Amino acid sequence: MAEEKKVSLTNKDVNRAIARWYITTEMSLNFERMQSIAYTYSIMPALKKLYPNKDDYKEALQRHLELFNTNATAGGLILGTTLAMEEEKANNPDSIPGEAIISIKTGLMGPVAAFGDSFSAGTITTLFILAACSLAKSGSMAGFWLLLLGTMYTLGELIVLTKLTYKKGRSAIKDILSSSLMSDVIEGANILGMAMMGALTASMVNLSVALSATFDKVTLSVQDKIDAIMPGLLPISVLFIYYLLISKKHVSVAKLVIGTIVLGIVFAAIGLF
Repeated sequence: MAEEKKVSLTNKDVNRAIARWYITTEMSLNFERMQSIAYTYSIMPALKKLYPNKDDYKEALQRHLELFNTNATAGGLILGTTLAMEEEKANNPDSIPGEAIISIKTGLMGPVAAFGDSFSAGTITTLFILAACSLAKSGSMAGFWLLLLGTMYTLGELIVLTKLTYKKGRSAIKDILSSSLMSDVIEGANILGMAMMGALTASMVNLSVALSATFDKVTLSVQDKIDAIMPGLLPISVLFIYYLLISKKHVSVAKLVIGTIVLGIVFAAIGLF
């Protein structure tokens, strides 16, 4: 008997899965299964090609409808691995049990989310947004293009990680997450992010003390004295207070916004700020 011809995914198939995942990742987010519907939808064309038998196709769909949630762009690490494993199983059903695919996929959710949320979303994307907001505030169209560039970066990261793990298989994730270079990159990005946060806070948060006193026809401003000690001291102090309230006291952002508005009105009315 002639050997059965193996089925393989093409570059177009992988790109299609990437596009579907990038567009729908948050659309069907729900408390019961989180991102599983979007994930299953993203690989449906690939699974249909790999499993021409209807029962095998249904089984593949059902296993990917289990609870799934991770960072959207770093999720390419899991997406590429899943495609590689499903391709292997389609060509050799006994090589990989379906439960093994789900176990690896579920086990990677946390580490990949930690990597993506801290580096991609928490640092790089945040820097793009802050810089774009600063430019937009000054009336520059460059803010829009910078925001678009940030979007292109996240898409590029998803494409690279998905194709890397699809080609190299499960070992690629271990190499990436355990790489000393990646640890250095994340640490450097965090340092850069903190520096940018301080600089943008000083330029975008406007807070000054309106109090002044006159002695012998000389007017002394409280704000001038504070600036002589450290320019931008009040804005950066507010930033740290908000940070402590959110991280340590678990105060919601909505409460902070409402509280800021109320305090702003009160302090402006009494002439303090």
